[in-house]
Amino acid sequence: MSTLDHASDRPIAPPLAPVAQGGAVSARVRLLYGAGDAANTIKQGLFALFTLFFYTTVMGLPGTWVGIAAAIGLLWDAVVDPFIGHLSDDPPWRLPFGRRHTFMVVGGLVMGVGFALFFSPPQGLDTLPLFLWMVVTGVLVRSGNSLYSIPYYSVGAELSDDYHERTTITATRGAMALLGTMIAATLSVTLFFPDRVPGIDPKLSYAGYPAMGLLFGLLMTVLALTATAGTWHRRHLRADRIPQERPADDFLPGFIAALRFDSFRHLFLSFALFYLGVVVNSTLLIHYLTYYVEIRSSTALAQLQATFYVAALVGALLWMRLARRVEKQRLYLLSMAVVAALLVSAWALMGHGRLLGTGNVGAMLVGQGLAGFFGSILWIVPASMLADVADEYALAHDRRREGAFFGIFNFGQQIATGMSLLLTGLLLDHFARLQAGQPLQSEATVARIGMLFGLLPALLVLAAIGQIRHYRLTQQRVREVQATLRSKAPPEAQRADQTVI
Repeated sequence: MSTLDHASDRPIAPPLAPVAQGGAVSARVRLLYGAGDAANTIKQGLFALFTLFFYTTVMGLPGTWVGIAAAIGLLWDAVVDPFIGHLSDDPPWRLPFGRRHTFMVVGGLVMGVGFALFFSPPQGLDTLPLFLWMVVTGVLVRSGNSLYSIPYYSVGAELSDDYHERTTITATRGAMALLGTMIAATLSVTLFFPDRVPGIDPKLSYAGYPAMGLLFGLLMTVLALTATAGTWHRRHLRADRIPQERPADDFLPGFIAALRFDSFRHLFLSFALFYLGVVVNSTLLIHYLTYYVEIRSSTALAQLQATFYVAALVGALLWMRLARRVEKQRLYLLSMAVVAALLVSAWALMGHGRLLGTGNVGAMLVGQGLAGFFGSILWIVPASMLADVADEYALAHDRRREGAFFGIFNFGQQIATGMSLLLTGLLLDHFARLQAGQPLQSEATVARIGMLFGLLPALLVLAAIGQIRHYRLTQQRVREVQATLRSKAPPEAQRADQTVI
């Protein structure tokens, strides 16, 4: 494990005890808090599912322009996400609703408005105005989501210090997120793109997209505010233990220190690569179904999405129970290995001239079910592991950095979403040679779409496996770290940690 220099030589906050003892978080708080993650995953899921198809095929924006818009979003995330995490940890001013919940309220409102605008560009815009609309509204959504999600995840890490209860909290959050995303993914298709005319793909019609953006933008805001209200009694958590004056140059050294910390770096890089692979796959799903396996029915798409998320909910319950008996790292490795195999199969077994051919909805349902079951671990185990890493860092550096850690993690998610659009946009234009705005594509284009859908994300997942193999924080080590933290905490902090939530 790396040993890092402190961000400054000045004494900072004393070692902090974990917040609450195991078993203290009520089911009501877990459910209300967990509902808030559906706001994040609805945004991520619908962005991944519809953005590339909507802007290239429906609006006619070339894939390269979509990729450039995504790159601009990446640069924006690179600046604001870690900084929001830093501000959420150590705000330089007194905030009206606490250091986490103030950001959550503002972010929840902004991201809903931005999402509605993102899918409502005026029709008939030329390339440059359409590109600018995508950039500006995309940045608005990203900014709102960052303001909300970074402190939101930090609150989850601070609700409990118990190794197993952290997994229960993240599993509840993951299950609620999957449920919300399943509803969004299925209703978005059945409500706004129903099959009305045989042989006509309803997703090619502009009319459904603005209504979809408005409805789900509103839902995202409601869910975000629900989580904020559900944890309102915790809004001043640790506020009395946060230093009020900090040097201006603390942020950058702290950011670098987090990335140098071995456990955090391996977990972050693995998560970012795994997430990038999953999002690249999701971003190309409609292209893959439309051109490679020739499944264009909105009903079939809704069934595929429902199968994925129902299986993911079942998987989430299993992973939550297994995480009490099996090391989290091993479960994470198992999930990634199976997902990589499924991704390769989607290219090797499906499509023209392949074993399972085209139009095979049954085979796709089986694949989606397996992908959901094993892939659901992505919503549960990494966040629980990150909370453990935050304790290890607190012991090594005498300060809590949950906000910074989750800020960098959120940046990883955002960069994965942006990179998926950048990569797929450029590769669809220059590798697959997709003709923007055209419902028919050449055989070579179709074959290459299959490769991008299956092989590219599989390689990214394999790279993620290579990173997480170096993660060494076990259950026994976490217990030792937490015992030491409690022994160092001031007596009043130890008494506060026994408070039942």
